[in-house]
Amino acid sequence: MGQIVKKVMKMAMSRALKALVLIVIIVAAVFSVYAAVTFPRTVVSFPASFTAGITTKHEKFDVPWLHKLLQVEVNVQSGTAMWYAEITSGDGTIWSHHGSGDYVDHWIVISPGHYNFTFWISGGSLDAEIRVITKGGFW
Repeated sequence: MGQIVKKVMKMAMSRALKALVLIVIIVAAVFSVYAAVTFPRTVVSFPASFTAGITTKHEKFDVPWLHKLLQVEVNVQSGTAMWYAEITSGDGTIWSHHGSGDYVDHWIVISPGHYNFTFWISGGSLDAEIRVITKGGFW
């Protein structure tokens, strides 16, 4: 009788251990998928090479599902022209800024959806790299 109890206990422990390992694997997989989906993503990236006059560049972009933060970066390689940038959705302006040199915005809260990014200069010349980055809650 003692041998049977030991076998039953051993099988129960084996099943419990397998169940625990399976739960850990599932939790790790869900966490990994969430981290991958919310990883920072560049949604707009273009070099801006503008010469004299008023020059404008428009880009449409989407903020992906589960992303809720956005950042704008302007890296000026040369030129001192005043630049302007804005993000719009429908008829409203979500974000805007102007400057004359490098700029990295703080992360702003934004909803997933369709947006327009506009970058322009007035007078002078400017060579710059512009990026708009989104990320989810994990990062």
